Amino acid sequence: MHIPDGVIDPTTLVVAGAASAGALTWSARELRRGSPRLGVALAGAAGVVLAHLADVSLPGPYTAHLIGGTLLAIAVGPWLALTTMASVLALEALLWHDGGTSALGVNVLVMGVAGVLVGYGAYRAVLALAGFLRRRPGRDSPWVRAGAAAVAAWVSVLASALTLAAVVALGGPPTVGDVMEAPGATVGELLPYYAAWGLLEAALTGGIVAIVLAWKRSMARLENATDVRGRMPVDNPATQAPVPVM
Repeated sequence: MHIPDGVIDPTTLVVAGAASAGALTWSARELRRGSPRLGVALAGAAGVVLAHLADVSLPGPYTAHLIGGTLLAIAVGPWLALTTMASVLALEALLWHDGGTSALGVNVLVMGVAGVLVGYGAYRAVLALAGFLRRRPGRDSPWVRAGAAAVAAWVSVLASALTLAAVVALGGPPTVGDVMEAPGATVGELLPYYAAWGLLEAALTGGIVAIVLAWKRSMARLENATDVRGRMPVDNPATQAPVPVM
């Protein structure tokens, strides 16, 4: 989904860059209010880099790949996830030329602002709906949370694809063939490819969340069992009453 240089006109690049900068400024403001999980964010950034390496070429200058924004937002929160995603995209553009440097604001808008924030919002909305239907808000089972993560991941990919289509419609070529000098489809016609790719991201996101929650639940049970054993009274021979000799 990385946009290279020379695809979007300068005016649209400036507008998209300003929108991305505003979102990142707000995220930095929000991060000052809490204690960000920087270690988890660093590990998540490495995972996002690996996910972005699995590019599948589409007609024209566009590609499809895993984004990882929803999983990152669930792990560290939406604001730190947005900052982490922007950092990863900047690193990819500057070191590996994956996405143009002038188009960095567009890529952050597509995969960061849209992908991360919409994905996290969809995750919270699904959990809220599940709690309302079960009349037990805040006590969702691991399966419900994993399912919510999967749905949110698919929604986030679709949101990124729609944002990409909107940006190209405003400042890009009419067809991808105009960039590649070959017959091509419009970005809107590529949306089914992104929707199908989103199913893979949904399956992986839901599976990882389910595994992590199952592991945490097992560790909690183990800690509880160990704590209970530690509180059990131990027989002390020195304090026992003497047994009468017959």
